[in-house]
Amino acid sequence: MNYQDIINNPDYTEITSVEHEEIKPFVKNELAENQGWARAANMYQLLGILAFILGAFKAFMPFYVSRDYMYLVYLAAGIAFLFTIGIVLHELIHAIAYKIVGAKHVSFGMNIRKFLFYVQADGEVINYRQFKIIALAPAVVIGVLSVAGMAIFYNQALFYFFLAIFGLHSFCCGGDFGMLCFFQNRPDEEIVTFDMKKEGKTFFYKKSITTN
Repeated sequence: MNYQDIINNPDYTEITSVEHEEIKPFVKNELAENQGWARAANMYQLLGILAFILGAFKAFMPFYVSRDYMYLVYLAAGIAFLFTIGIVLHELIHAIAYKIVGAKHVSFGMNIRKFLFYVQADGEVINYRQFKIIALAPAVVIGVLSVAGMAIFYNQALFYFFLAIFGLHSFCCGGDFGMLCFFQNRPDEEIVTFDMKKEGKTFFYKKSITTN
């Protein structure tokens, strides 16, 4: 479905729109009003930070005892990977998920100053079911791969590389969970969303409830 099928349809009403540059305060507000996806995000982030803290402590012990810094090097390498290649991978997984649900005009955007990265499907209408696949894909894929890496390389230096990715990637998913909260905060409304690349905005529309 194309966005023109929505804006020209009297059965749909615009709820709101948000500029991509202002997406962070938008999702923060949605998270604050939610007890579903927001709780899942908090649990995911809490698990991640606890794993990272415990792993960092374990990696530091060999350095403290015998000045063996190898584990710390791999931990730092995991952090560096996450905030460079990992960001690209995160957005690429979003893009693949868009393609899976049928979107064709997928592109990337970013604002380095605001440390903001996103994927958009220009003018293509996405419903809640499709958006769940798009939003959760990086959390699931990177989470599974990093846990698998930790299991495979347990008690080896590479364990700390994957541990850093697992522990900190949860914070990269806050915006994804926040966008899901927008849908969940309005359970009685049939909501669709689409991006307009030229305007740099995401629009949300709801379908009017018809009564006989």
